[in-house]
Amino acid sequence: MRLIAASVSIGSPLIVALLAVLALVELGLLAWALLDLAKRPADRVAGGSRLLWLLLCLFVQLIGPLIYLAVGRLPAAPRALPRPQAPGGEGHVARAAAALYDAAASRARGAAGDAPPGPEADAERLGPAVELVGVRKVFRTTAALDGLSLSVPEGSVFGFLGPNGAGKTTTLRILAGLARPSSGAARVLGRDVSGAGGDVRALIGYLPDVPAFYKWMTAPQYLRFAGSLFGLRGDVLEARVAALLDLAGLAGVGTRIGGFSRGMKQRLGVAQALVNAPRLLLLDEPTSALDPIGRREVLDMVAALRGRTTVFFSTHILADVERVCDTVAIIDHGRVAAHAPIDELRRRRGGLSRLAVEVDEPPLLVAALEGAAWLRAVEVAEDGGLRLATDDLETAQRELPALVAHLGLALRRLESDELSLEDVFVDLVEGAPR
Repeated sequence: MRLIAASVSIGSPLIVALLAVLALVELGLLAWALLDLAKRPADRVAGGSRLLWLLLCLFVQLIGPLIYLAVGRLPAAPRALPRPQAPGGEGHVARAAAALYDAAASRARGAAGDAPPGPEADAERLGPAVELVGVRKVFRTTAALDGLSLSVPEGSVFGFLGPNGAGKTTTLRILAGLARPSSGAARVLGRDVSGAGGDVRALIGYLPDVPAFYKWMTAPQYLRFAGSLFGLRGDVLEARVAALLDLAGLAGVGTRIGGFSRGMKQRLGVAQALVNAPRLLLLDEPTSALDPIGRREVLDMVAALRGRTTVFFSTHILADVERVCDTVAIIDHGRVAAHAPIDELRRRRGGLSRLAVEVDEPPLLVAALEGAAWLRAVEVAEDGGLRLATDDLETAQRELPALVAHLGLALRRLESDELSLEDVFVDLVEGAPR
């Protein structure tokens, strides 16, 4: 019966036909009973009172509709007003993120009586959102984190990169207050997470790597449930749910969560983590196992949050970090291998630059390049082109065309080939001490 109810809508033709038949049968039975009572003598009615049976028939007919009209109808969610285009992003995702945090900020100002923030609040907002100092976490004889130290500025989208088993999930669990460090200090928004109470956890949103849902709920029901855990009620909760459904692209979706795709569940998970409009959002591998469309939708949500909250984005998918993150930390075996803005990481990698070169006879050029003082490595690409690593880009760009002309070759392409984050990641992880 539950499967039938879940798969057949109340507005479907089959259900409408069944309800019509039941209504006709019910009216027919009522008419039959009333006519019989009118004709039958009182001494042939149980209890001897036809009036009592008449009132009972009418009462049973009325009680169901009266109960429904009294308590069965829920008020409609408030209609969101059109909003201007949000800065820092395009489309409904950016507007929904703006709606979420603008409404939360207005509610916070109202709760504070529009009083200006004090110096302590200003200092807290100017400090790092996340600060880890010498954090170690030991499981029996294995050190998952081994002196991890890093700082994350508030309002940034921070990429937390590392191979499987590097300690990413352990770090997020410590920041969320779900685990304690063996030693060292972990601070969130200026407060030590080890002794943090509900006031600090109310400022954090967390999406684990494998989120779990109540499959029989719909997305609005689940978000209302999550919001109620943070004390949200009434119009405030309904407005928050509407904004989050819009942000997640799930507005108007009436399917139960058990019928969601993996991408829809991940977007709902991000929305659930944002239900309290947190100042710190912890995301553990939010795009793993998603198809390209699902990844793009989740990343659009993350990008729309830039400047509105701090996003601590743990992943091993390098392209995702390059797309949405401002700063990145690469960890391996529980230690920080690098921590800097992405462009700076590329520039710092061994002081090397890379040139992409295409000529008509690559082997001839490779032979002529042997012994060049500015050359550090030569790689032949799959398309036949050359990738040259150099520590003196200016000299390489000046001497290489002259060498090609001297050899009588046709120079088809010569351009700087920017190092990818993958190059940096592989170089740091493979070269890190074990």
